[in-house]
Amino acid sequence: MKRIFILVALASFGLSACNKTNTFANRLSGEIWEVSKLTIDGDEEEADHLPVLHFDDCDIYDEVCMGEWNLGDEYAEFAWQFRSNGESFIISNQSDAEHDHDDDHDDNLVHDTNGDPIDQCQELSGTYTVEEMTRLIMKISSNSVIGHDGEIVTIELKRGD
Repeated sequence: MKRIFILVALASFGLSACNKTNTFANRLSGEIWEVSKLTIDGDEEEADHLPVLHFDDCDIYDEVCMGEWNLGDEYAEFAWQFRSNGESFIISNQSDAEHDHDDDHDDNLVHDTNGDPIDQCQELSGTYTVEEMTRLIMKISSNSVIGHDGEIVTIELKRGD
């Protein structure tokens, strides 16, 4: 009897882990989310430089989930994924850079990537901790994104209308 209880408990835990990851992914899949606030080491990005993220409809267990990182009239393509029972969220730039940005790179997003979604998406690619995730709000943070390693990056998103 004790073994049956342990097996049921483990199965329930396993299913709830998959369900939380799947629930979070379903909240993004096929939806538009607007970045409402972006801070890098306490410096807040200006409102007109905040991207809008279009998450393609996908099945997280059958394919790589993709999206568009829109900034003005331009966009970058990125892959996204929840991991660790929805506790982490990965953004990975998938766009081909058409120009080299390593020259004059000053590691300051506020000054460096205002008009280029590919640069912005690339610099903010990384693994984030999910601080909050509801049907309408998502807050993620990281200190290990590509363009700002060691700096605390916080992104707050709200679901578009």
